[in-house]
Amino acid sequence: MARILIIDDDPAVRALLSEVFSGMKRKHEVVAARDGAQGLALAKQNVPDVVVLDLDMPGFNGYEVCSRLRAAPATCKVPILMLTGTTDLAGAMKGLANGADDYITKPFNIDEVAARVQALLVRSRLTGQAVSSWPPG
Repeated sequence: MARILIIDDDPAVRALLSEVFSGMKRKHEVVAARDGAQGLALAKQNVPDVVVLDLDMPGFNGYEVCSRLRAAPATCKVPILMLTGTTDLAGAMKGLANGADDYITKPFNIDEVAARVQALLVRSRLTGQAVSSWPPG
């Protein structure tokens, strides 16, 4: 079972993503945070296998959270999928430069988000970076 950490200030997005990831073919443990500070604390407490991270949040924005996750030894290799409501290419480039592995704009297609998270989990497992005992396949 993989651990997925969702960090998003929108409760509707957190609920939707939690429902989707919990209901995937392979069940996942889903933890959700309402802001960057809570997300960083949860990641430190129980290192996830993938992080789905909103860009625009009060307090620590997605860039800052991404940078902090990359700077911490325990989370430096955890795959990060960044979500944002902006379609600005510069924002995507900055997200990737700050350590995001992938980037999707809102509104998003839920099947695409699920597929990208699944791909990040498989890649992480195959490269030996995943934390949990979830097997690929």
